[in-house]
Amino acid sequence: MSEQSVRRPTQKSRLARYLIPIGSMAAALSLIAIIYLGYDLAKGRISPCEAVFQESSIGLKTKISFLKTEGELEIGREQLAELTERAQMTALNLKTCCTVLDAGRVDPEQFLQCKGSARSYEARLDDIAALVRTAVKEGMSTGSVATTAATAAPTPPAHVEEQIAQEVEAAKAVSRDFNKQVVQVRKEQALETLQATPPQNVTIGAQEREPNSDLLTTNGLSLDTWVTAAIGDGKDSDYFVFTTPKTYRDRIRVELQNRSTTLEPRLRLYDASKASLGDRYNTTTGADLSYDFVAAPDTTYIVRASNYYGESAGVYLLRVTPTKAYDAYEPNDDILTAKPIELGSDLAAGIMDGHDQDHYRVETGDAEAQLLVTLTNSSTSLRPQIRLFDASKASLGEQHNTTGGGDSSYLFKAAPNTAYYIQVRDYYGDAAGTYTLTVNEAQPGG
Repeated sequence: MSEQSVRRPTQKSRLARYLIPIGSMAAALSLIAIIYLGYDLAKGRISPCEAVFQESSIGLKTKISFLKTEGELEIGREQLAELTERAQMTALNLKTCCTVLDAGRVDPEQFLQCKGSARSYEARLDDIAALVRTAVKEGMSTGSVATTAATAAPTPPAHVEEQIAQEVEAAKAVSRDFNKQVVQVRKEQALETLQATPPQNVTIGAQEREPNSDLLTTNGLSLDTWVTAAIGDGKDSDYFVFTTPKTYRDRIRVELQNRSTTLEPRLRLYDASKASLGDRYNTTTGADLSYDFVAAPDTTYIVRASNYYGESAGVYLLRVTPTKAYDAYEPNDDILTAKPIELGSDLAAGIMDGHDQDHYRVETGDAEAQLLVTLTNSSTSLRPQIRLFDASKASLGEQHNTTGGGDSSYLFKAAPNTAYYIQVRDYYGDAAGTYTLTVNEAQPGG
């Protein structure tokens, strides 16, 4: 075999070694071109704000990837992790800004400021990358001998490390400022939206009227009236506004009767200032639901009907009913509305909830006497307190029993022809219950 025939396969194999990487590189470049072409085509089909987000996110990820690969030693793992998180936050903040400002149509100037802040963060990452390259280059040139001997990574000069640290802090500051800017933009646009959307409370009869899907577009409910309504999809909510009766503090019941086999009902209550007061729910599909609460007279409330998991839909009936749970001596919630009672008579009354108080006014006869106020508990929950006031409404003292269901009494020396006020309440202010109250002259030696 000749020497030339031996060399020929060797030359082919060498040529193949060069061609294979070139072919792989060409295939990779083709794949990248296809991906970006597909992205450009998709960009026209997705929302403008989503396109802005993806473009910003891809650019920032590319820069972060370089820093992770080349700059972990110079930047530090913790600082690098924070730069990564702030890059993601920057892309999301830009998308939020775009969405709030309706892709720049609402306020183009503010939108340009948001884009400028995002570019500033991207520029800071470029500056950090340039310093990392310098650190690697200078570290290689100045530390090559030392690293050969110690088999350690090259150490960049101190001044470059200091510059990197300063640029990292500057990038974080840009990100924080951008975040505050977006929060302010959202607040301003929310206020403008509220100004542009006046409340609309529509009085309804037998059926709800859309829109009533937020606290500004409610349906006005008449008390003791069933209305038909529906949760149209998982995200739907219905808001209803009602006012309690004018005279009495009462227990109000909101009732939801399910007219479907799918709805998992939920009720949330709001006060007139739109602050949430609590909610009730039933996770059984097709179940009914009620929400009882004690309400002040002539007070406005809002109730929201929805589904619990945000997925179900269905038709339902809704009614708000005053239960008339007050006793015959209401209203007597303060000393100015105290009800007169006769000596020797028994009265049956009740404390409706922990905030309830009952007040009575008793007048003495012509002679001085020892009077005994007796409270007989007819519940197992009320911890009664009796407080006495004179005619000028000054407190004279009190007696109480901290046992739930316990009785209480108060003995005092009464002046002739004088009015006294008696207050009854739960001692701790968080329980309710019924009772019987009597004011008698105490028997001598009793």
